[in-house]
Amino acid sequence: MKKIIYALMICLVALSACDQDNIQTKYDTGGVDYVAVGVTAVDEPYKLNADNSYTIAFPIHRSLKDVSGTVANLVLVSSDETGLFELESESLTFEDGSAVAYANITATNPSAIDPATIYSFELMVVGTNASPLYHTAAFSGQLELSFETVGTGSFESTWDEVTRPVNLYKAVGLDIYKAEALYEDGYDILIIADEGAATVSLPEQRGWFHTGVELPVRIAGSGTISINGDGKKVFTMQIEHYLPEYDHTWGEWDEIITFP
Repeated sequence: MKKIIYALMICLVALSACDQDNIQTKYDTGGVDYVAVGVTAVDEPYKLNADNSYTIAFPIHRSLKDVSGTVANLVLVSSDETGLFELESESLTFEDGSAVAYANITATNPSAIDPATIYSFELMVVGTNASPLYHTAAFSGQLELSFETVGTGSFESTWDEVTRPVNLYKAVGLDIYKAEALYEDGYDILIIADEGAATVSLPEQRGWFHTGVELPVRIAGSGTISINGDGKKVFTMQIEHYLPEYDHTWGEWDEIITFP
């Protein structure tokens, strides 16, 4: 079934040559010093930690580096509505001779960052000198976690129609788990547990790479925690696979992780 869907998606791509993810900024010339986001999308969350002062430094480019006093006016929209993250400055001035400057998105109270949350951001360049095409960037940030090994469990997947071993890790001091390469090498999956409520959730994240459309497929889901007859912890989950760029979903699939 999945191979049939792959073929359909490849046909879809043949009809559309638009790759909307990680488009490198292109600059208009004609004497106008346009400002633009460095990239329109960054898929992997930025890691927030003490070393970077819980700050995301996002690149803003301009087309004419020899012009003096160029200013980029910025607007930030965050998935967090409490004001936890803000722009260090809404006006960014380029240094003479430099084609790039950095917009700093900072945490106003680092201790309030939820380690179980991936925060989404939309950064916009606005004003008369904003690039007509490359004015908005989407990216995310997450508190950097330290993991320790739990051992090798098993993954029973209706999506892959197979049961196979999976290496499991737990964040130090937190009920956050990582399943190594759950669907594909290079794509570790984060699972957040609520032991008291006996539930789990999977925030939106990359699950595997679709070679037909040359984009990472996102997954997200939820489930329950139980103990089986052997006394082992079990995550029973429903995980959706989807491509937001094409507004396409494969629906939810029943997946089970059994701990060692």
